[in-house]
Amino acid sequence: MDTEGDIEPEQGSLYDAPKNRSDGEPSSDRIPVRKKRPWWHQALSLVVTALVLIAVFGFVIPSLADYGEVLEFLQAISITGWVVIGAAALFFLLAYPVVLVQVIPTLRFRESFVNHMAGTAVTNTIPSGGAIALPLNYAMYMSWGFTPHAISAGLLTAGIWDWLARISLPVLAVFGVAVIGDALGWMWAASVAGVVIVSVMVFTLVKLTGSEKATDRFVAFAERFTAWGARRLGKEPPDVAPMIIPFRNDLSSVLRIRGVRLTGATIMNHASMATLFAASVYGVGVTRDLVPLPWMILAFTLGRFLVMIPVSPGGIGLVDLGWIGLLTLGWQTANPGVPVDASLISAGVLLFRALSLLPPIPIGMATWLFWRFNTSWRQSWQDAGRGDSTNA
Repeated sequence: MDTEGDIEPEQGSLYDAPKNRSDGEPSSDRIPVRKKRPWWHQALSLVVTALVLIAVFGFVIPSLADYGEVLEFLQAISITGWVVIGAAALFFLLAYPVVLVQVIPTLRFRESFVNHMAGTAVTNTIPSGGAIALPLNYAMYMSWGFTPHAISAGLLTAGIWDWLARISLPVLAVFGVAVIGDALGWMWAASVAGVVIVSVMVFTLVKLTGSEKATDRFVAFAERFTAWGARRLGKEPPDVAPMIIPFRNDLSSVLRIRGVRLTGATIMNHASMATLFAASVYGVGVTRDLVPLPWMILAFTLGRFLVMIPVSPGGIGLVDLGWIGLLTLGWQTANPGVPVDASLISAGVLLFRALSLLPPIPIGMATWLFWRFNTSWRQSWQDAGRGDSTNA
């Protein structure tokens, strides 16, 4: 679960510093925000979301599975099964805050948890909720003394590592499926593409963090590219150097001091999501003979790419169909001629979705209230300057 902050600041530099209001609260003047959309844009987004949910859960899934049977499978889960699933759900909730602790120096786990849950609650309830969650995350961090510079560098670094893991895991899962002899042709093509993308990303990061000349060349390329785009849009080209160079320096510091811990925390975060997914699907009665573990992980990692389609909160609906389809394919591949129990697979997928989307909402509301009324953590970011030192 990442607040998967894919929202880029739309005004000012990544490192622009907002001013504090007279009451001590950080002003949102310079916090990264997305320009307010027209009311009809927002209304259309809600309508599209509603139509997708109605189509998927009202027509498509009922044509594949029986909701009555789904409920029976859920009711048949043993106490031991619920304990295992509950432990996996707790692991899932606690994993991503550990990543944030690695990328924002001096950040404490309790602060990371409060911030992450509040942002996730917004993301899980509102279409394109990341546009609202990101400024909220900034406001919370800044009220605890963290500088906008440190927040931007940390969130961007966490996002890069998340994408490296997101692309790498399907590649590893394909090799696992190949070992059991079930790999299909398109999987190898996807695996090769993943290896190429990850290799390019790693090579670029190594060059940027290890060579100032490479950074200068990258800045020059970025300036030419953005200037070309600005001319096409009839706007003034932005100055990209103040965005790239400070981030490069921060990234180098994080990798030098916390690179191993960041990589381990990122792997743990993705493992927590895959663990909850597998525990949910196996917990309702799907066995490893029907859907082998490598297939389970592959289905999960490939389905997560559908989350990028910002139709509904957390991609609910489209992602669920993707997982059901991929698990069905895994069942058919591992057991030719054995009828697929779509209700059983749907029960596992819907259980995972409920456990991953719903608990963060009340928890996030509680953490937001805690932030609003708890003043013991408050301090001015201009005075505290938290996060700017990598000696955490």
